[in-house]
Amino acid sequence: MRGAIVRGAMGRVSALAWGTAVAARLAARVVAAAFVTSVVAARLAARVVAAAFVTSVVVAPVAEAAPRDLAVVGLLADLEKMVEVQQSLGWTIDRYEIDEIMSPALMSVCSTTAETRAAALAALDRRIVELGGPVEEAFRRRGGDLDEVADLLFATRVRALLAEAMRRASGAGDAPAECPFWLRPAPAFRGRETDAYRTTLNLEGGGIAVLEGAGGRVLPGAGGSARLLLGRGLDERWTFLAGGEFGGTAQFEQTETKTRFPISFVAALPMVLRYRARTWHYEGELASLAYFTQDDLRVSPGLRAGALVGVSSLRMRGIMPWAGLGLAVEHVIETHRRPAQWNLKGGARVGFDWDF
Repeated sequence: MRGAIVRGAMGRVSALAWGTAVAARLAARVVAAAFVTSVVAARLAARVVAAAFVTSVVVAPVAEAAPRDLAVVGLLADLEKMVEVQQSLGWTIDRYEIDEIMSPALMSVCSTTAETRAAALAALDRRIVELGGPVEEAFRRRGGDLDEVADLLFATRVRALLAEAMRRASGAGDAPAECPFWLRPAPAFRGRETDAYRTTLNLEGGGIAVLEGAGGRVLPGAGGSARLLLGRGLDERWTFLAGGEFGGTAQFEQTETKTRFPISFVAALPMVLRYRARTWHYEGELASLAYFTQDDLRVSPGLRAGALVGVSSLRMRGIMPWAGLGLAVEHVIETHRRPAQWNLKGGARVGFDWDF
């Protein structure tokens, strides 16, 4: 019995490793193709740069682009998400809507220096002008249609939130400054409502509906899964995550004599690339997996590709809750243990992004 358990455990480990090796080979081919493409692109880019350099020397000097101020980018990303969250609840009177999100706004504004705040305000002023503001005049020019000034209205609300938070943070007039005494401004501020340039721990789980196809038949089923991922924010938009997952589903199998609910299990090593667009985020996923069933504990390796769309709220005590809908396709590779199998999975998932 002990030997069977050990062999089963070793089988799962080897299946995961085998699946990872297959994924690595596929990735290597993609990387090789990308490398060839990048070499060609680099040569073309070199010619373009050379031509541009000659033009700039002969015709006129060109001003160098200023590098991004990451503190300003982080502050604006925070405030934009706050306004978008509040707008999703139904924005009515500016003063009261701004009061509703003033606490998280101050936590971000109070974490930045006066120079960062001023630069963020100036960036919003430029954006409003570029969009045709002030918003009241643009609204009249465009026939009183709010949809025509939606982007301008959003930028105006973000600016109003920042201006009010700056006023409260500095304690204008006789009013006391409202920043917590323990919260110090930092030039290295990168935002609170994103994963930018930080490491996060992500706990996710949810329900699954599945169609398992093997041996010429398709069985419907349902179940659930949970995963624990470690994430790293590449910037205010992109996050890379990797970790482990385990789940199971029960299939509905009807025969002439009886009805069965066989249970299948999947252990996986997912790699996820997440793109954030304020409250919304979009994920692409690749994973190696090990598949086994209640009736046959021998493990078969496989691969998965999936996608998810989610929506998140503001952080609470460092934790950002979110919920989403995902869809994935799994291929269990044929071995001497069992035939090849395709699984189509979809369902709802909730997650908690912890900035520790």
